[in-house]
Amino acid sequence: MERQLSGRDEFREWQERLKRFEASELSLDAFCRQEDVGRSTFMDWLKTLKKESRRQAAMERETRSEERAAFVPVTVNANMIEILLPGGGRVRLSAGIDRAVLLDVIRIVSTVLVESPS
Repeated sequence: MERQLSGRDEFREWQERLKRFEASELSLDAFCRQEDVGRSTFMDWLKTLKKESRRQAAMERETRSEERAAFVPVTVNANMIEILLPGGGRVRLSAGIDRAVLLDVIRIVSTVLVESPS
């Protein structure tokens, strides 16, 4: 009796099948005969896997953009430190601020930026 595959197992099986097809030098029809799968089923899975690949690539791009620094340029002059935030926000502090306080402000603002929804 043939074991039923879960959706995840079937997805992995088709990923492997597509890799075998790409590595083979067979035509699509010959490969489908060898694997005992229908051409239309193969094409449906090919589309599904390509969509998933694009979705994963988009998620990776989004993750990389979220990992970028939360701040844009910092301006320091004799009187003031200005930190420009994404979305146009600004943090202005006296240039004479204690270094530890400045680091605390940066840590707090970056935590709030990470936690707040875009």
